[in-house]
Order: sequence, then structure tokens, then C-alpha cells
Amino acid sequence: MILQAHVPPGESRKTQVVGIDLLRFFAASAVMLFHLACTSWIIPSSEAMMLLDGKARFPDLLELAAVGWIGVPIFFTISGFVIAYSAEGATPERFLRSRLLRLMPGVWICATITFLLALAFLPLSATALTLTYLRTLVLFPVPTWIDGVYWTLAIEIAFYAVVFTLLLLRAGHRLEIVMTVVGLISTVIWIAASTPWLPGLDVLASKRIAKLLLITHGCDFALGVFVWLMAFRGITRQRLVVSCLCGLGSLLQIAYDARATEAELGIQTFNYVPELVFVGFLTLLAACLVLDRQLHAVVGQRGAAWIRTIGLATYPLYLLHTFVGVLAMRFALVFSLPPLASLLFGMSTACLAATAVATRVEPALRMWFGRIVDRTLAHLTRSFRAWRAASQI
Repeated sequence: MILQAHVPPGESRKTQVVGIDLLRFFAASAVMLFHLACTSWIIPSSEAMMLLDGKARFPDLLELAAVGWIGVPIFFTISGFVIAYSAEGATPERFLRSRLLRLMPGVWICATITFLLALAFLPLSATALTLTYLRTLVLFPVPTWIDGVYWTLAIEIAFYAVVFTLLLLRAGHRLEIVMTVVGLISTVIWIAASTPWLPGLDVLASKRIAKLLLITHGCDFALGVFVWLMAFRGITRQRLVVSCLCGLGSLLQIAYDARATEAELGIQTFNYVPELVFVGFLTLLAACLVLDRQLHAVVGQRGAAWIRTIGLATYPLYLLHTFVGVLAMRFALVFSLPPLASLLFGMSTACLAATAVATRVEPALRMWFGRIVDRTLAHLTRSFRAWRAASQI
């Protein structure tokens, strides 16, 4: 089985997959490069350009940076894999707790940092910024947010909701069937949208409501789930076929985003570079699963811990990079650093800030929030059991 991950006898499967953390960091870095070296001087409505105020341009990096948005479908596919991995054998309460503790503390910390920086540097009213900040704190599903990058989180939550519902109904074993339906619906729509007979379907399939219903990116999440299934439960003909179809759906969706990005940036064709990057990512993901034991042996325990820190930092890096990175670039430019040096300084500063949040600030808030979640879930569980007992009398 070409994808079969190695799990020694008697060893828990809930262990770190080293390559996943590295791929997460690659995806976050790609998105960061897109915003700091592309939208910061091309898209007037972007937060990055409003912050940088035209003080640096990167025409020599445009062909590379303009493809950075591909990090988002990569993130969604990784999420499909990771959530399927973490949901195996989990109770609804444990799954909900893990998602809340992973998602919300990072949002509250990063959104607050972004809000304070926006108050100081964005040419927007304090009232407008406060409203978007409050919407961000509760992850309101439709725009606007304190930073545009938050658009992906409600889509992640929609996928979490599917898995949580299955666990709540004691139907976790039906994840494969449900994600087959989700992935194939998304794929069929993208196949239809790529034909000349349904003009405008691609635009409809990319509307916010379509994203929240997992129509736009359902193929990405399903692909990640099926990679997990093939890696840990074995390759079957059906899983391989569904994976290939979902992969096709992902590539067609990426092709649409490439055309839309070309039009927005006013640049020439990507020449299928985003699609090739995505295929390369899938190849690396498969290699990481097959060679996981060897990777652990090469990096050692200390290296694996360091890579795990990088993986944890990718979430705050994704949420912070625009404001922290661009303002660090702006600071560097004040001291007459050339644009490329300012870009490297901005990206490095964003990485350091994200690491500090992930290792210092977030754990403390997560511990406090975890106690609240535990008490709330315990109360809800007792109430539900009492209601169920009363209804059976």
C-alpha cells in the first residue's frame, strides 16, 4: 500500500506526523508572502497596502508571491486530514473541547493585537474598527473582520460541525460516507462550472454562502479525510477513486481562483503553477506519511519538538502576519533598508511574534479557557442526561 503510514505494534496513532507541521508552515509562509510581497503594493483595498502606503514594491518577486494564496486550499486539505485523525475514537465533548481550545484563544489574542495596531495605523474610524473587532472575536461568518484572513475560519468551523454532528449522533464510523457525499457534491459542481454550458456557475460556487456550505472547498476537506483513511485504514479502490475525484475538484477550484487572481492583480497567466504546487503538496504529504518513522529518526526527539513548535505557530502566523509583518517592513524602510531586506525583516518579525504567541501567551489563555469549557460541558452533560432519564419515565 503506497500510502500506508507506519505505526509500530501497540503504539498509539495519536502521535505527531512530522511532515504535517512542516507543510503547515509552508502554507502559512506562502500566504504571508502573497500579502507582504504582492497585495501590499497592488491591491488598494487590502489591509497590507493601507498599512504600507506604497512605500515598497516587489515586481521581481511578483511571479512567485502572486501564487501564495495556494496556501489556503493546502490548509483546508491538511485540516481534513488532521480533523479525521483527531476525531478517531473521540467523544463529542472531547472533540468540541479540543476544537474550542485550539481555535478561540488564538483568535482572541491575535485579533486583539491586530485591533490595537489597526487603531494606531489604519485610516479607519475607531467605531468601524471596534465593530469589526467584535465580529472577529465571535468569528461572525460573513464579512467584515479586523483582518481579511479570518474569512477561512468560519469555513473550518463548518467542517468541524459536520464531524461534531456525526460524533454527537454516535455515527463517527460514517465519516467516510458523509465526506464522500460532501466531496463529490463539491467536485461535481466544479466539473459543471468548468464546462461552457453553465456560465457563471463558478462565480456562484465561490459565493460566501457556498463556502459556508462546503460547496467551494468541500473537495479539499474530503481529500484530506481520504488521505487519512488510506494512510491509516488502508487503500481500497473506492477510496482511491473518491480521492482522485476530490483532487480533480480541488484542481478545478484552484484554476478558478487562479483566473480570478490574475484578473484582480492584472498579471499574465500563472501557467498552471498553482495547480502544480498543489500536486506537489499532495506528493509531499504522501511521502511524509510513508517516511514518517524515518523522519522521526532523522530529526530526533529535540528536532521533532522544534518542528512541533513551528506547527503550532502557523495558526497565529496566519492570523498576525499582515499587520505585524507589514508594520515591521514599514519600520525597516524608515531606516532606509532596501525593499527586499524589509520584506525579510517583516516575515521574520511575524514568525517571531507568532512563536511568542504560540509558546507563551496562548497556553496561559487556553488553560483558563479550558477550565471554563470543562465546567460548561460538564453542566450540559448532566442536564442532557437528566432530560434523557426524565423522558424515558
